[in-house]
Amino acid sequence: MTSCFSPDYRTARKLILQKTAAAGDWTHEAFKHPVSGRDGEPVYTDVFWKGPKDATRVLTISSGIHGVEGFCGSAAQCQFIEDAPPLAEDTAILLIHAVNPYGFSHLRRVNENNVDLNRNFIDFDAGLPQNEKYRELYDLLNPDELPPEGADTIIARVEELRASMEALDFMKAVTGGQYEFPDGIQFGGREPAWSRRTMEKIWDSYLSHAAIVVQIDVHTGLGPSGLGLLMMAADDEEPHKALTAEWFGDMFVTPRPHSASDTILGGYMNAGMEDHLGARTWVIPMTLEYGTEPAKAVLGMLIEDNWLTHHGDVESERGRDIRQRLLRVFYPDDKAWKDAVLTRARDVFDRALAGLQSLSPEKRYPQ
Repeated sequence: MTSCFSPDYRTARKLILQKTAAAGDWTHEAFKHPVSGRDGEPVYTDVFWKGPKDATRVLTISSGIHGVEGFCGSAAQCQFIEDAPPLAEDTAILLIHAVNPYGFSHLRRVNENNVDLNRNFIDFDAGLPQNEKYRELYDLLNPDELPPEGADTIIARVEELRASMEALDFMKAVTGGQYEFPDGIQFGGREPAWSRRTMEKIWDSYLSHAAIVVQIDVHTGLGPSGLGLLMMAADDEEPHKALTAEWFGDMFVTPRPHSASDTILGGYMNAGMEDHLGARTWVIPMTLEYGTEPAKAVLGMLIEDNWLTHHGDVESERGRDIRQRLLRVFYPDDKAWKDAVLTRARDVFDRALAGLQSLSPEKRYPQ
């Protein structure tokens, strides 16, 4: 099964192009990124479609919004192409490969402007969200000098703060996103990024006929190693909360935030899809999140990578070491982990497609 995995962006793109071409029933469109890849090569967000162009039921699977996490999602998409699941009438599949091709190629989680794209889908015309707690931690999380032992001492201090703060306040401060410091971790940007604008073009072009969209965005780096946890934001009264529980069983479902006090800022692509498509389309948005390393190890690598980008030398021995360790935090070089990823992906994608095909576009919301 691990043959679906690739060692770098260039190979991953070549592989998915080969697999869709061999299958023969996929159409392809490439969106060239304005900035080159790690080796100076052009990089692309690639779109693959299978099924009738005017399908009203569409399963969408996206990978690589956090660039270096793209290896996992790319492999899952390649396996899905190989599996060639049969499609019912009026059903289509949309695969979006490498939402953030720059980060995928350069082995960064963020984009070319240090933007976490999963914090970029906000209404910038409404003003930038404020994250006062992050402002207080900025110097700790974004040091000018990185200790020889790396981020260990910083993470030790962060863990002390975790014990002294309310859980929601801590999550807001450290992982919720911020829009004030372009050189800081978790920066959400100050305008819609190229990748966001490209995704909105893709949604407009490919989902204009869709009445029901089941969206799965693939990530790594959160949770127990190898576990593919399905996550979703939904209130109790929303029909797809009960519906997806029938399809998948246990999921991690959080209520939608209804005030600034109960939100972790936001800017997530799945919510952006819901907002962009509007009331004409019922979006059932999910994240498939695969665990790798403990959360403090993941945060430590984000701190080290951000320091390297803004204060270090990427081509130095230390720089190469940081990038390699960042890669392995989000993409373990472990066959058992890779097998678990693909086994879970096959089950989730098959159930999602079967569930979608059980829904009627004429009667979108179950009674």
